[in-house]
Amino acid sequence: MPIALIIAFLAAVVAALIVLVSRLFEHARRGALALSQLGAIVESSEDAIVGKDLDGNITSWNRAAERLFGYAASEAIGRRITIIIPPDRLDEEARLIEQVRAGERVPPFETVRARKDGSLVSLSVSLSPIRGQSGRIIGASKIARDITERLRAERGLTFLAVVSATLSSSLDYEQTLDRAVHLALPQLGDYCSVFVQDEQGVLRHAACGHVVREKEPVVRELIARLVEDPAASRGVASLASVIIKTGQRMVVSHDDLLRRAAEVRSLDPALVELGERLKPWAYLGTPLVAHGRVIGAISFGTTETESRREYTAADADLADEFARRVSLAVENARLFRRADELNRLKDEFLATLSHELRTPLGAILGWTRLLQTGHLTPDRVEGAVQAIERSAQAQSKIVEDILDLARGTAGNLRLDMKPIDLAVVAQRGVEAIAPAAEAKQIRIEVCPSPPVPIVGDAARLQQVMWNLLSNAVKFTPAGGTITVQAGRTDGAAEIRVADSGMGIAPEFLPYVFDKFRQADASSTRRHGGLGLGLAIVRHLVELHGGSVDAESAGKGHGATIVVRLPAGRPGPRDA
Repeated sequence: MPIALIIAFLAAVVAALIVLVSRLFEHARRGALALSQLGAIVESSEDAIVGKDLDGNITSWNRAAERLFGYAASEAIGRRITIIIPPDRLDEEARLIEQVRAGERVPPFETVRARKDGSLVSLSVSLSPIRGQSGRIIGASKIARDITERLRAERGLTFLAVVSATLSSSLDYEQTLDRAVHLALPQLGDYCSVFVQDEQGVLRHAACGHVVREKEPVVRELIARLVEDPAASRGVASLASVIIKTGQRMVVSHDDLLRRAAEVRSLDPALVELGERLKPWAYLGTPLVAHGRVIGAISFGTTETESRREYTAADADLADEFARRVSLAVENARLFRRADELNRLKDEFLATLSHELRTPLGAILGWTRLLQTGHLTPDRVEGAVQAIERSAQAQSKIVEDILDLARGTAGNLRLDMKPIDLAVVAQRGVEAIAPAAEAKQIRIEVCPSPPVPIVGDAARLQQVMWNLLSNAVKFTPAGGTITVQAGRTDGAAEIRVADSGMGIAPEFLPYVFDKFRQADASSTRRHGGLGLGLAIVRHLVELHGGSVDAESAGKGHGATIVVRLPAGRPGPRDA
């Protein structure tokens, strides 16, 4: 063969080899690039991706796995996969390996795995077989996603649905609060307590609970001691009051709770002993709000002996929603109780009204019949006419009070505002009531006062004085004293009517100005009346832009009614 042909053939072979090698290098480069990209994807994944062989040895461990389980890749690779399997889940892992050996892909399922620190985490896990070049299965790839937040949200929604259904099933106030604290456990803590604030602003402890019922007396006694001990309010006891005052939730970590507890440790050994029995760990409190008004606070706590956990932002959000639903249930129970109370008061008022109208009417009819007989002597005829007139006046006063109340409710009560002297109004009120006071041998003392100029309706303020003084005369025994004082205090005009009478019980004091309210509403009560006088006083005083308060040290210690009116020139106000 000619040498030229041989050289040409060899050149063609070399060229072909060069093209082939180039293609092989290009394929290798692309394969390496693909592997590099795949590795980058695995490393940047938010899900934990773990490779293992069929014997359960870990062969790969991405960064998400490091974050999720707490093991660095250098710690995990080469170790058994059982380092993240809880002991009670080992059988589960064995079943999964058998499915992988059979070439099956395991679709996502929910399970629990263990972290390096021993804590458990809820996961959604799927497995896929890994095949070698020959197609033989050599291992498994596991993808794990943390579903803790999702499960917490689902449990929270289920929990709140149960809360709404349970709380709405009762309109009993105390029962609603008791149900609320026990519904909160253990979802929101190991123990729970509720403080409520009534319409007069008085705060009281209303309910408490513990996941271990036998420990509830400890919680109750601890809270009672903290509430009663003013010195202890610098520590834990102040938390509920701060929440109510600010209307903001409060989360206290374990370390901060220890610091607060240390502040009261030296104050009361019994308090310390109760705290050691309860072993509080962390605290979460949130306000109870109804119609934009804070009506109380609900507090949750974890303990060292039960859950030993800190509160998270998710816990606080769930507590807020729980408190909102409890507030709604509590307000509904309050409204129901108020409606029930109003119905009771209405029935009592109608019974009292019937009695009060029947008494003077009976006197009028009795004396009228006697007059019709014509057998009365002239002096007895005069007495009969006077008795009829007194009874008619009593009936007229009852009707006028009812009309005043109706006008106020309907907004038809108008004031004729003019410059007047409040001291003169007080003096005229004393003069009007003097005969009734003398009949009971009650002394009325009027403290000297300079003029107290205000702008008001003289007739209506005269009615205020009449109601206050007649009330004082009614409840002051014979030989008692009534003191009337007009003047100025803190820039406001003021009238004080104080008596040495039977006084007002502490539990009735907040309701003394409510319409239809009487401390004794029984048919055998010693003192008559409809219970409207002080309600009308409050309404008239408030129409003048003022306020009225009642003070009493209790039964048998007399009472003082204080009327305050603006000293400036308020514009006329209608009911």
